[in-house]
Amino acid sequence: MLILASRSKGRKELLQRSGIEFEVIVSNFDEDKIIDRDAKSLVKKLSYKKAEAVVLKILSKSEECNSNNKVEAVLGCDSLFEFKGEIFGKPRSKEEAFNRWRRMSSQSGELHTGHSLMYRNHIGHNDFRNRYFSGIISEVISTKVHFAKLEAPEIAAYVDTDEPMNCAGGFAIEGKGAFFVETIDGCYSNVVGLSLPWLRKALVKASLSLF
Repeated sequence: MLILASRSKGRKELLQRSGIEFEVIVSNFDEDKIIDRDAKSLVKKLSYKKAEAVVLKILSKSEECNSNNKVEAVLGCDSLFEFKGEIFGKPRSKEEAFNRWRRMSSQSGELHTGHSLMYRNHIGHNDFRNRYFSGIISEVISTKVHFAKLEAPEIAAYVDTDEPMNCAGGFAIEGKGAFFVETIDGCYSNVVGLSLPWLRKALVKASLSLF
């Protein structure tokens, strides 16, 4: 079984629609502990720390520390939007969300999602190493997002829906924000928060079943 170390609604819905068996265990990792001015480096570190925190939760429960544990892998993800060299996480206020959108109108930026899969190496059925998540696959996937030209009333109305307040960059491509995204270059599901093509490759590499 796969564990998703995230409370993200978008990531959860992506996995549900894909048919992958999974459960959610929120990491509760304090993201403020990681400081990095490079967006790609930051999301990679955060995704790793989220997965690691959940792995430690699982291993701290003695009854789950045996080779028969159904949990085979833990997936941590984190997304940030990079615009003209600036890192945009979730807006801290509606005013900030509005001002961001005024800047992003008719412009482009990159949505970076860090992915970290920690998995059990099945070396042997009774091997004690099966207890631990010694396999690690970590990578950042980036998608370029091109926005439409927007007027102030449109931006204000969108911000008032509160959707931008819960999303990296201040928009949800799977929600109302889709109206304002003209094109993307790269993986669509990555903009939602989890690259499904990357996950397939990672699960294959980890010798785990996709479905």
